[in-house]
Amino acid sequence: MNCCERYLAVYDEHERKKLDRVPTHVQYIREEFIDKNKEIILRDYNGELFNDLYFDIPRVLGFDSVFAPFPPSFRFKSVKIDNEEGKSFRIREDGQVTRSKTTFYEGGYIKNLEILNEIKASVKIIENHELINKVITRYEKISSQIFPVLMVDGIFDRVWKSMGIKDFSYHFKKKSILYRELIEFYANLTQINILGLINATGSRGKVLTLLDDVAYKGYTMISPERWEKDFMPHYKNINSIISNANLIPQIHTDGDATDLIPSFKKAGFRGLQGFEGGCDPGYINEQHPDFVLIGFGDVSYTLPYGTIDEIELHIRKLLDILKENRRFILGPSTVIFKEIPLKNVKKFMSTAKLFGKYN
Repeated sequence: MNCCERYLAVYDEHERKKLDRVPTHVQYIREEFIDKNKEIILRDYNGELFNDLYFDIPRVLGFDSVFAPFPPSFRFKSVKIDNEEGKSFRIREDGQVTRSKTTFYEGGYIKNLEILNEIKASVKIIENHELINKVITRYEKISSQIFPVLMVDGIFDRVWKSMGIKDFSYHFKKKSILYRELIEFYANLTQINILGLINATGSRGKVLTLLDDVAYKGYTMISPERWEKDFMPHYKNINSIISNANLIPQIHTDGDATDLIPSFKKAGFRGLQGFEGGCDPGYINEQHPDFVLIGFGDVSYTLPYGTIDEIELHIRKLLDILKENRRFILGPSTVIFKEIPLKNVKKFMSTAKLFGKYN
């Protein structure tokens, strides 16, 4: 099996029986890790390169897949606002200030309906078919060697980030008009981008991941009852669009989202990437055997600080629990960052491939 076939097989009743080994996935590898290790990683590699380190590094390390963006189907003109101190600055559709010439964001400035309405008026839907097709065609060319799993921003974490957590807590409790309007706004932006992708390429993207952090390490940020009431109707609609286009909808969240998995399934998600901070793989596998699990590799201790033996033991335990259901894609629960030693990543991957084989 190639990388794309291996990833897609876990979602197919017939094809998963043909799996040669457990697939592997990484959200992405941080630039700092790449800068620190790229010469060593690429030094003895004689295979094909894509001249794009975002894909080359996980490919050479042996991952089957990595999250990948696609072009948006809207444009936005930043909005000028004044803060409480009377200082003026410009915010984007996410409610955050972009600092010039940096990737640093500070945010939480959509404080009232007037600002939100001004932001809404600055959003322009565009037909971006040519660029989207160009990107998807490129992804298809490399998918046998590393599968780009498409990703698009979701709803919940955009809502609270756009307001700031303090204001979000207030409006969440009050179920205010601003809170409800922000949910509608970000659900609409998500749908615009998904329809742009589908209208441009049909089902060629294969898998679509909604990025929506809804949990901390150890517990969720929102109860299943409130998530189902406030967010599930939008996700049901979005996932029906995805599924009707013969794409596979899955969700990403950091933290421990165990309590929300039944709600995710009701909303139409077929799998979840993440599983960080105390998630019990045995419990989840037993309670939700029809749900695809992606991740579980511990990046809090084992990968950055563990010994070679601890890493092997960790991976083998995960495989003992999750492998035979054939709905498991193994990878770090979050990203690979600078502090993770290269030798630990290599051990993670070699163990995954050795003990992840199916008979």
